[in-house]
Amino acid sequence: MLNYLVTSKTRRALLKLLWNDGESGTTTDLAEKSGVAFAGAYKELKAMVDSGLAKVEWSNNRKVFSADPTHPMASLLRKLVKQQKNKERLNERRLNLEKPYKLRENLAFLGLPVNAKKTSPDSHVTMEELLADAADLAQVDASVARSLPVLFHKFGESLDVDTLKHESWKRGNKHRVGFFLELTGELSNRKFLKEMSKSFLDKRYKVPRQFFGNQSELSRRLAERRTPNLAKKWGLQMNMGLDAFENTYEKFAHESVSA
Repeated sequence: MLNYLVTSKTRRALLKLLWNDGESGTTTDLAEKSGVAFAGAYKELKAMVDSGLAKVEWSNNRKVFSADPTHPMASLLRKLVKQQKNKERLNERRLNLEKPYKLRENLAFLGLPVNAKKTSPDSHVTMEELLADAADLAQVDASVARSLPVLFHKFGESLDVDTLKHESWKRGNKHRVGFFLELTGELSNRKFLKEMSKSFLDKRYKVPRQFFGNQSELSRRLAERRTPNLAKKWGLQMNMGLDAFENTYEKFAHESVSA
């Protein structure tokens, strides 16, 4: 119903962020988190303040926007936004049941050296979305993990860093995407990828986390010895040495760019 009542994609994204997620922040913060342009976010936030849907306060010389719970329709608005969010989550779960196989085929089509049928991605799916999804798939598929720098090498120059950051933030894997960016920068000696990775660093990673899910105790012990120093820098542990990434990259990176 929210999509019907609110036709502006930017307005819907900001409403969900403020009224469902309870977020607050500057125009820049909220634009980044919702994945919309600054100009559009500025216009909509101003309109929300004027209509009483949002309030603005000064903090450290910055305008901070948040939902205004005193609005007379606050309860109804929360219900509408939550209903839409729940519907989107149900659709996402349904799609995720099909995604691993389709995603692997899409990545193979784009040049990822994995054993899979090659299927062209849907035309509306961006490279930033595919790479963010691939970083998720890498957690459960070692062949994708060691091959992923090949794709970051192939498409690195055409990536929009803000879009990639937003897509990885939505999936909760910004840290892993950052790791692959810097890893590819190291393997390819491309400084711009290393610089790009810096904005993905998540300082909440205080305790090392296993890169691969559902690891056995033996794999965990091996990971303590085999984790590359670069992965340690990103607070990750993996039972995969740097040589696995290097060998795959050296074998396929040039081929992927030439294809």
